[in-house]
Amino acid sequence: MNIWRKSICVFILFSFILTPCIQPGLGTQIQLTKPKQSNDPYIQSGTFENVRRWDIQDITIVYLNGSFYEMGYQLGSLIQKEFTINKRAFLNFYQEEGISFSDLITLWQKQKQFVSQESIDYMRGTADALGISFYDVACIWIAEGAAYSRCSSLAAWGEATKDGELVHMRSLEFPLTIKDPVSNEYVQNSPLIVVADPSGDEYNAFLYPTFAGYVVEDGINEMGIAVSNMWSPNNDQTEHGAPMGVRLFETLYKADTAEDAISILTRDKTFGYNFIVSDAKKPHAFAVETTAHQIYTGTWDNPSESYFPFWEIKDTVRRTNCFLDPSMAETQRTYYNPNHISYWMSLLTDEPDPWIIVWNHYKALSKGIESQWGKLDINSTTYMVRQVYHGGYDLLWKFFLQFRTDWTTWWQWVACPATGEFKIAFADGPISAHHNTIFSFNFLETIKNHRPV
Repeated sequence: MNIWRKSICVFILFSFILTPCIQPGLGTQIQLTKPKQSNDPYIQSGTFENVRRWDIQDITIVYLNGSFYEMGYQLGSLIQKEFTINKRAFLNFYQEEGISFSDLITLWQKQKQFVSQESIDYMRGTADALGISFYDVACIWIAEGAAYSRCSSLAAWGEATKDGELVHMRSLEFPLTIKDPVSNEYVQNSPLIVVADPSGDEYNAFLYPTFAGYVVEDGINEMGIAVSNMWSPNNDQTEHGAPMGVRLFETLYKADTAEDAISILTRDKTFGYNFIVSDAKKPHAFAVETTAHQIYTGTWDNPSESYFPFWEIKDTVRRTNCFLDPSMAETQRTYYNPNHISYWMSLLTDEPDPWIIVWNHYKALSKGIESQWGKLDINSTTYMVRQVYHGGYDLLWKFFLQFRTDWTTWWQWVACPATGEFKIAFADGPISAHHNTIFSFNFLETIKNHRPV
């Protein structure tokens, strides 16, 4: 099956823009008729407690609780209209990329044995609430995992931050042109923040941003774990493994430590990804690079973080869309140095993302970090990341952004997982996230109070 393009973006929030106080009120409570008998193992509670939907500043927040089936059912019930619109939009996009629905079902059949039961229950609940086929939901999850993406992420702690606390940033880049052919609505017109509090002591409460009908790209959990991903193309791939979005989802509800998260993310691997994994309790973070058969894990002072032309930044890890570890890099590019003259020549070809552009993306992000090093917090990191995507810190990167107008951002967020502070901006129609209003709330207080705080 073909691998299509997707883009992911790097980060949000212009700290000098004041976000109005959130006054969510009671939100919209749902009254659901459960589709199964009360003794069914999927159904754990007699009623759905505290389940709500809030629409604040054009962003929808949903609070879910219960079993994974119940949470999926709640999600489908709360975003039914938006899911229907975006499902048509995504299927139309995939078809335009040469990927049919039967292709997606074939991929699901290869990967379903690697998908956790909790993830399957969540998908099934969503499908039942919407009255659609299970495959209509499952195929979105596996389709996302095979898609090409551009993005960036970082984590900083210790001497790099203002107060020693860890901050985690993620920017997701994807085309802003995906529309529903019936309503003409953009996918990004339904931004969604999912706050989930699953029942059972073995599970963690978690948060992930998305669009209605889309899946998990990144997020944080109540144990102070934050995780984000970046596609990294290579020649060591397999379709027989766990979809990337499913591994991220499982990390959010299961991982208590960075080591737990890395174990989940590097199990049953498929395509090529970079991950940034943070543990606010330590605090520390890791860069993780994966192909189907290889793994690299390192923090800021690992030798692989500073092979020329890359360089280390104390108490900071960051990634864009290329591997830094030399053995990993051999799976994706002929010359280790992405600034090699041959990669300059590729600007004259039809190559979608020449390594020279990927390199300047990494360089601009790194220079931005250095400009705020020692002062990084949730606000300064938000400001810095937005400046990166405005073309700041590197003139050649700024030129490429003007030249490559497809470098658009879906969402950008910065979080302090230890305190629960979370700032995010979403794309709006044809306008990238890094140009839009910043939304702020506290994840941990939201879990505690069952409403956005």
